[in-house]
Amino acid sequence: MQKKIPKGFTLIELLVVMAIISILSGVGVVAYNGYTSTAKDVATKANHTKIVNNMESEFAKCKLDKSSKIFNSHKCDSSNRPSTATINNYVNSLGLKNPYDKTQKVAQSNVCTSGSIAITEKEVGSYDVAYASVKKQKKNTSLVSSGWSENYSKTKTTSVAYTCASASNSNKPKNSLAEYKPPNPGSGAGIIVDKDGNIVQNGAHACSADCFKTDSAGMKNWYTYINGQKVYPNRSGSPYRFVMFEGASPSGNIASKCGGGNCKYNFADDTYTDLGNGQIYKAGE
Repeated sequence: MQKKIPKGFTLIELLVVMAIISILSGVGVVAYNGYTSTAKDVATKANHTKIVNNMESEFAKCKLDKSSKIFNSHKCDSSNRPSTATINNYVNSLGLKNPYDKTQKVAQSNVCTSGSIAITEKEVGSYDVAYASVKKQKKNTSLVSSGWSENYSKTKTTSVAYTCASASNSNKPKNSLAEYKPPNPGSGAGIIVDKDGNIVQNGAHACSADCFKTDSAGMKNWYTYINGQKVYPNRSGSPYRFVMFEGASPSGNIASKCGGGNCKYNFADDTYTDLGNGQIYKAGE
């Protein structure tokens, strides 16, 4: 009686099994990516809700007690409303995490930075708190009013279709030394910085709007000395740039707290940091 010899898999059978495994793996990766994308979107929405609720709670303190302080430092009895810089610093002290990049701050000026919440002043004392949903391609904005508002209203949230220019590039700098553009079209206090935003020469210069434009007629031939070398900080190709830190006040006064060199400019979002206290301010304000 002959013994049966067990047969192995044929090459065709092995290839079919491998193909099936590859298909199942691909489906699994797509499903996982979809899950993580949804989770990040939900986390961003949760951060937005927390920030809106916190802002409402802070403004409510002023209604209850005019001697209170809100956002850690702003006095309720001040005639000036809280600046967006003050609110941003407060928000970034809450310990919220950017679900797309934990190294990125949650409160930023660019709504297209994935996972960021942008806070802007729509009108005196009223603030738009917005985020862009990468998954749904919508911009969700909550209008939060305060006691400084000219037109006080309850917080309301609107949603509109919104697509960022390039979601994959949302965390890349939108500005750089070579492509610098002034943050506002008016006059302001200018200071010379290097490509990393470090101040290379103390002292702020009051200047008109044209001073900050690269190769502008009035400033193209303006030069100074840095480390013993003659440089033209407003010319194309220069390793330095004359940038606007603070804009002129409503009365036309031009001054800067950074004239002593104690600040650093951030080309990524046109902000500057006071190195003395770590606070971040929007350039040009």
